[in-house]
Amino acid sequence: MPDEVRKRLTDALGGRPVPPHGPAERVERERVRTLLQSVASCYNSLAARETDPERRAELVAQVGFQDNELRRLDAMSGAERRTVISTYPELLARLRAELDG
Repeated sequence: MPDEVRKRLTDALGGRPVPPHGPAERVERERVRTLLQSVASCYNSLAARETDPERRAELVAQVGFQDNELRRLDAMSGAERRTVISTYPELLARLRAELDG
């Protein structure tokens, strides 16, 4: 696709041209996607078996939050992705322990 056509399409869509992701960034994004999906799945499982309506609502809200984070993955900055990578494994471990306990 010629550069002029690409520029017009980008302008028409209201976006800005961005270079393709490199291999390291693709791996980072996939890792973040996996963590977000795993945490959302744990919250969903906990909500499904929760009997307290207030606690269930909190868990469902967390599922919604994780879904929103997943939707905005492509808009996340590198710092936000690194924060997910550094904090979510511990959160995931706690949620899995709660599911097992």
